[in-house]
Amino acid sequence: TSFDPSIMHGGRSVRSTGTMGSNSNHEPRMQVNVALNEDLTCTYKMSEMSSCSVEGILQVLIKSNFTTQAPFYLMIRDPSHHVQTIVEDRKCVENLSKDLQYDASESRPDYKFSVSVPKLDEYVPVLKYKCSSELRPVPMRVQTRVRRENQYWRVAVQISSNPHNEDNLTNLTIIMGVPPAVNGESMVTYPDGGKWNVSKRSVIWCVSELSRGEKFQLQARFEADPSVNGSDEQPKFPVLVRCECMYSQLSDIEVEVTDVPDVFATDMKMKLARRFRLSHRERP
Repeated sequence: TSFDPSIMHGGRSVRSTGTMGSNSNHEPRMQVNVALNEDLTCTYKMSEMSSCSVEGILQVLIKSNFTTQAPFYLMIRDPSHHVQTIVEDRKCVENLSKDLQYDASESRPDYKFSVSVPKLDEYVPVLKYKCSSELRPVPMRVQTRVRRENQYWRVAVQISSNPHNEDNLTNLTIIMGVPPAVNGESMVTYPDGGKWNVSKRSVIWCVSELSRGEKFQLQARFEADPSVNGSDEQPKFPVLVRCECMYSQLSDIEVEVTDVPDVFATDMKMKLARRFRLSHRERP
């Protein structure tokens, strides 16, 4: 997973704990931009969830007013115990979590790492994690209805955004598979905009945004193909929806950074950008 630095600029994508200010007194200063990206992959069968997985990656970009390579501590809190496994990039990260057994403070993190990034002003992946199966978020619901209308088959796909999402779903791509029992070339979509893919026998719609709690419906009509055996049986139209949600995450992990005063004391700030991506597959 790669992070698009453009989402770090402006609006709600950034939670700032400070900025790189002036350096009139030559005090060492470091800003750590943290990009938290999570991917949800889920499959539904007859509108019932059959599989679900959430994986995440943390990337950091360092800005500083000095050229010395300075390590910093990266702490993760996991209040709901969503994280099942976590793996660090050992080229630049050292896992210090075992030392936390000696920390009796209430603010003790669940994971602690020492990070030394070799390059400035460039995003570097430092941690990957996988969440437990108990985390089963539902950012959207997809429903499909198929009915016969004379010599046609009409399909309606309704997509509903969860009103409890932190933000709107964006950049939606809806892909509907088309079975051989219908003539794909005869496709008519409502509203207009559905694209027929001959080689993959699928219809693709692109929707820019779906607000929290919003529903919308897509329809397609096909001629039944009488030359195909079983064309009188109700055909099945599987649906795959891909989208993303900015300024949001699926787990409730918390991220914090601090300097390593015994090695290199610095005035440290953090900016956090969050995003999750969704791949939702609906099987009839």
